[in-house]
Amino acid sequence: MIEFCVLGPLELRSAGAAHTVRSHSQAMLLISLLVSEGRQVPAEALIDELWGGGHPADPANALQAHISRLRRMLDKLEPEGTGSRLTSHPAGYRLRVRDEELDGCAFLAEVAALPVAAAQLPPAEVTGRARRVLGRWRGPVFGGVVGGAICQAGAARYEQGRHRALEALFEAELGCGNHGAIVPELSALVATPSPFQERFCEQLMVALYRAGRQADALDLYHRTWSRLAGETKTQPSGRLKAYVRAILEHDPVLALGGQRRHAAGAPVRRPAIAVR
Repeated sequence: MIEFCVLGPLELRSAGAAHTVRSHSQAMLLISLLVSEGRQVPAEALIDELWGGGHPADPANALQAHISRLRRMLDKLEPEGTGSRLTSHPAGYRLRVRDEELDGCAFLAEVAALPVAAAQLPPAEVTGRARRVLGRWRGPVFGGVVGGAICQAGAARYEQGRHRALEALFEAELGCGNHGAIVPELSALVATPSPFQERFCEQLMVALYRAGRQADALDLYHRTWSRLAGETKTQPSGRLKAYVRAILEHDPVLALGGQRRHAAGAPVRRPAIAVR
């Protein structure tokens, strides 16, 4: 069995030893096949992934040479295997890999289970689970290797999973009353552009408010959206504005456990805000 690790520098683990792929082209080829998760990848797509617009004189032959070297490396790591993992097909190539053998697949499955855990378990237990899931990350995905469309799509999928895990983590930390402890982590995330930036901003505003820093929470809102409006013309959503109104009105929904108490009482007269 080989364990393929892509949530950090590309690494192959077999028989208790870790192996790296020294060739940049070989690394991109392996990553492209791994993130395709057992699906056949057309030769043309792999050629574009490895060389973009600068194809060698005979790209099909060059790709076949890389495939042969990669197959030999994988076969050497599994001397008792029942056939090569890397197979050739008329239309392309396929790498046989089970979900549990690829840390990225295992990670995404664990992330998908976090919302169910959050609905069933105490916040402290969800916090521990989310941090264990995030502990799979060893650094920048693929070790910072930048490939073509296949690699970039795979990296984006794993990064989105990481942000979903972080969202679940901080929601659970808020539920535990650890608002002061998560301010530095959330501040760093709010300062980094991502599709989850608004959600992290909401969580940071709640953390600051509960820490007695109402003015800082409101200043965060104005600074963040002033910057984004200038850079991307993005405007705050109605949901985020609802957080601002709740802060200004000292709405009990923002208190620890307030969302649960509020849900059992009078109807909310603003867009629903999820605060533990």
